[in-house]
Amino acid sequence: MRFAALFCIALPLAAQHGRYVGESQHPSIGDPKAIAAGAKLYATSCPGCHGPDGSGGRGPNLVRRSLWHPLRDEAIFSAIRNGVPGTDMPPTKLPDDQTWNLVAFLHALIGPASENNVPGDVSAGEQVFWGGKAGCSNCHSIRGRGGRMGPDLTNIGGSSPLAVIRESVLEPSKDLMFLGNEGATATLKNGKVVKGIARNRDNYSLQMIDSKGELHLLSMNEVKELKILDVSPMPGDYRERLSSAELRDLLAFLSRQVARPRANTRKGN
Repeated sequence: MRFAALFCIALPLAAQHGRYVGESQHPSIGDPKAIAAGAKLYATSCPGCHGPDGSGGRGPNLVRRSLWHPLRDEAIFSAIRNGVPGTDMPPTKLPDDQTWNLVAFLHALIGPASENNVPGDVSAGEQVFWGGKAGCSNCHSIRGRGGRMGPDLTNIGGSSPLAVIRESVLEPSKDLMFLGNEGATATLKNGKVVKGIARNRDNYSLQMIDSKGELHLLSMNEVKELKILDVSPMPGDYRERLSSAELRDLLAFLSRQVARPRANTRKGN
């Protein structure tokens, strides 16, 4: 059983990263037992194409894609059961309950982290985020508090899957071209040097945010030399810097950061 083209589904472009259209009310969705059962199914059949964590391989990356389509649980169910014509995705013979378990796992894997029960102590993770050991708040802000050089994380849990958040913390330079937050040093013709994050750069202008969060609007005519780093300015040593418990709690805290909490509309809730 292969799921090499699970999300090559012809759906209209309209949704945000990880969002669902017409989310299913099937009881497997969000059920920890169904998700665990689906995880076992995924582990035995899907990693060969999609990777053990959904990051892709011979098949598409399930959790990070450059183009996002609205996702429907029923459409994923149909793709698993019926395959996708014209691709390497064949039909399967899974019974309905197992298919829904797999859909429930994929929903948890690729949906916003805030919709999942992420293990860890949120309060302890908050202390890690704002503490000096991790130093997250030196560059990142949440609800107006913190640094400005890195991306605002006010809605990180509501907009990103847990796998993407984890990867951003532990492997910040992976797939850097998707992040739009390249570290840069601009040496101006007047001798001034500006270091920070390059934003919205083209052949004519450059926007940079420095470590103090100040925005520099530069004309490329002013720039003598521009160096773009091929690695993220975010530290890549959090596996060594933080304990496994601290990392777990930090991810739990980040998963709960939602700008506009979604009302629970599930039947029976």
